[in-house]
Amino acid sequence: MTSKLGETAIVVGAGMGGLSAAAALAGKFASVVILDRDALPDGLGPRMAVGQGAHTHQLLKAGELSLEKLLPGITQEFVAAGAKQMLVGRDVKVFDFGGWMDECDAGFTVTSLSRPAYEGILRRRVAALPGVSIRQETSVRRFVVTDGKATGVELEDGETLAADLCVDATGMTGPLMRQLAEDGHAAFETEDVRINVAYASAKFRQKPEHRGETTGFFFLPGPPGKQFGFLLPIEDDQWILSVGARGEDSPPKTIEQLVEYAKAFDARVHDCIDGAEATSEIRTFRKATATRRKAWEAAKWPQGLIPIGDALSSVNPTYGQGMTVAACTAEALSDMLDKRGASGAGLGGVVAEYLPAAAEIAARAWNLSVNSDYVYSETEGERPANFVMNRAMATTLRKLAVEDIDFRVFRLKLVHMVENANALRDGPLAVRFFTALQGSMAS
Repeated sequence: MTSKLGETAIVVGAGMGGLSAAAALAGKFASVVILDRDALPDGLGPRMAVGQGAHTHQLLKAGELSLEKLLPGITQEFVAAGAKQMLVGRDVKVFDFGGWMDECDAGFTVTSLSRPAYEGILRRRVAALPGVSIRQETSVRRFVVTDGKATGVELEDGETLAADLCVDATGMTGPLMRQLAEDGHAAFETEDVRINVAYASAKFRQKPEHRGETTGFFFLPGPPGKQFGFLLPIEDDQWILSVGARGEDSPPKTIEQLVEYAKAFDARVHDCIDGAEATSEIRTFRKATATRRKAWEAAKWPQGLIPIGDALSSVNPTYGQGMTVAACTAEALSDMLDKRGASGAGLGGVVAEYLPAAAEIAARAWNLSVNSDYVYSETEGERPANFVMNRAMATTLRKLAVEDIDFRVFRLKLVHMVENANALRDGPLAVRFFTALQGSMAS
């Protein structure tokens, strides 16, 4: 049994990142306190402060595996709540840069739920862990930093709570990181990429002939196409449809326009929702910028402060990586703390150990998403020096995936973050991949 590392850990934010972090900390501290400014729903309902909560979310396989390690049995709890289990490569139909990917059995499934359901189930499970408590409707003004170490938080009402370790899970728009820099306790660079995407979503009651459906559709055309869309089966015999556009184009603003918009994707998608009852209002969301705070390169950063999830890096939500990055990062933190507890090393230096590991996980999502975004002219700014090579590698992998089942499965695993792109350099597919890459660049 891992020894306790301290009396109290405080997690600010009760979203997917904060809940995953609390699961990682539970049992390692006598008390884990989660603070959130919202009034949290009792069940699986939405939260007002989660701007993307009404839109399509996908917990990628790597995120599912991380949550399962932190909270054994959580996947079955998702299924018990109505999640559809989808076989990747067969049940998930993907239109990618001009054509539908050939079907295959990738060897793993993923669950499909609404974001409020994912979060509600996770919140219920985490709240039941020993030593964990959730304080809702509690706003945090700033982290308290003493002699270069985060020692707790100051609440908006002036109360101060002490902690041995603090976690910021308030997302990219939360004020705490900005306040930390303004108070002179941190100095870090921020990288922004203007991706200019907007989307609209609504839920629909499945028609009788589609009840029990496990098929979903991902429509991601290459340029000059600017429209994209997703249709997934979720709990309570519903579909969730999200459609979007890049640049100055606006997504639909009414249910009728949303249904009409879906005609551009595939007749199967339109058939699923045409004439179906809408079970929600239409919601829109705009994501102008992908942003990451380079805390791992910070000239100044407090000991005892852990940023997680979107507080560290926030990318294009089209690719569904946010929840997974948070879960994988929480698993990495848990492993570090387990080793420290077992060895008696304590918390000294844990942030310096954590930040590079979190950066590597976040960078995998960042590179996959931003390199894809840069292909579109609607993404602003100068392309990085390695952009041409990255695109040549992506094009080669896409071509090989059409021709070869091994590369098709690898590509699906790469998207689900269970494989790393480095495997193309030193894994069993490396020789075939680089032979094809050299041939494409020479032609």
